[in-house]
Amino acid sequence: MSVSLPDAHSSTFHRPAVRLSRRNLRLLKRSESDSLVDLLEEAPQAKARAHKWKRVHRRTVVAVDALILAVVAMVAHIVAAPQVASSDGAAGMNPAQASVLSVVLAIGWLVALEAQRSRDISLIGIGAEEYRRVIFATFWVFGIFAVTAVLLDVSVPRAQVSVVLGLGLVALVIGRHCIRKRLARRRLRGEFITRVVVFGNPESARVLCRSFGRSTDTGYRVVGACIPDFVGEIGDELDTPSGRIPILGDGRTVTNAMDLTSADALAVAAGEHLGQTKMKKLLWQLESAGTDLIVMPGVTDVAGPRVQMRPIDNLPLFHIAPPRQDGPSAISKRLFDMVLSTAALICAAPILLLAACAIKLDDGGPIIFRQERVGHHGRPFRIFKLRTMSVNADARKELERHSANDSGVFFKSACDSRVTRVGRFLRATSIDELPQLLNVLGGSMSVVGPRPLVPGEGESVEDFVQRRGLVKPGITGLWQISGRSDLSEDERIRLDHSYVDNWSCVLDLLIVWRTARAVLRREGAY
Repeated sequence: MSVSLPDAHSSTFHRPAVRLSRRNLRLLKRSESDSLVDLLEEAPQAKARAHKWKRVHRRTVVAVDALILAVVAMVAHIVAAPQVASSDGAAGMNPAQASVLSVVLAIGWLVALEAQRSRDISLIGIGAEEYRRVIFATFWVFGIFAVTAVLLDVSVPRAQVSVVLGLGLVALVIGRHCIRKRLARRRLRGEFITRVVVFGNPESARVLCRSFGRSTDTGYRVVGACIPDFVGEIGDELDTPSGRIPILGDGRTVTNAMDLTSADALAVAAGEHLGQTKMKKLLWQLESAGTDLIVMPGVTDVAGPRVQMRPIDNLPLFHIAPPRQDGPSAISKRLFDMVLSTAALICAAPILLLAACAIKLDDGGPIIFRQERVGHHGRPFRIFKLRTMSVNADARKELERHSANDSGVFFKSACDSRVTRVGRFLRATSIDELPQLLNVLGGSMSVVGPRPLVPGEGESVEDFVQRRGLVKPGITGLWQISGRSDLSEDERIRLDHSYVDNWSCVLDLLIVWRTARAVLRREGAY
């Protein structure tokens, strides 16, 4: 059964909350709430499985870290052995002391990784925070080690320390990456899942479900929702982008719903309905039960570096900094574009030559396609691409859109009859985009950014063209690593806004790296 819920802020809701209990499962089984019955019946086993996989995963991470550091310490000791053994070397240590140094560094490193909470379960599979903490712990260890060596006037083998630092850091990051990949594969099979109950109005609950559903690597699975001021039958279902979820009551039944579903976390998207006092008490109750609390802020799609917690009078407040798109940030992005586009053009020259010959032999038309696009701050520019369509493609665009019955903001069809035989291959491999490196060198485009729009495209979406005009359009971007042309229009718009709001050099490097994988897979390219 699914229901259409009224406005969550309506004051007409006054029906007392219905409390769930395992004793009324027999009544539920006679109703249409089969999904709720299954949920409650599997809850005790799910809680036990969650405790087990978290314990096993943590032990695995510790064991991998220890093994990596042990191997690195042995390699460093072997590399530094000639320096240590030389009687006139600058090391000032005998082999036994060098061995002790390796052991001390490895143990200190393990302690630092724990102190930085790099093995926190809440970080698993979520962004780059885990890697950042590994790197931070590493520099803490070697910073303390360097200061200690200076203060005690101890001469240490430089080769040994250099190998431990460089090799150890790279090996630890690779080790964590492999663990995350393995965990992601298991989560795709429905294992190692964190069960979540959502508390919020229907729209907020849908937003959370959509985000959790898109980020399968995080392992969150929404098992139910509590809707403020909800009136209806327990077990009614709410339609969400990731499927239907049972409604477990209103704000007065949150604790009861958590107990009965044995959920591992509560995601709150409507904290104002509880108030400060109730939120604090709820947090205490969840802490005592070993359950996590996730709070969704009112502002979405803003990345961590822009958000800072600044408590005022013990009141935790989120301060959101404006995106940095000028000054040093703009200079670093321009340098990145110049270096990468120059290197890419040199490497791609033979490919461009072969593609040009293929286009000319195919239909004898021009090789380069030029078109006016909207650029930085709305300034028009001419984009360069290898021609992949017939010569009269622009004149046939509206006819093609009509035949495809497409009235959306963007138009791109996998069955577009205007695409030539050679063009389909060039599009599938993204070779047709390579001439845009000349646009990057000229300054009208960037390597990474929102795709440039045709004049008039996207103007029906409020604030869309204006916001994406704050950065230069790019050859690749979040579209290209998130599904390319297979993405829905709403998702493309959201990703463009997300890039503009959260741009950074690290994000650009990540997008370039993931673009290479997306191109090789040829998913959504047409």
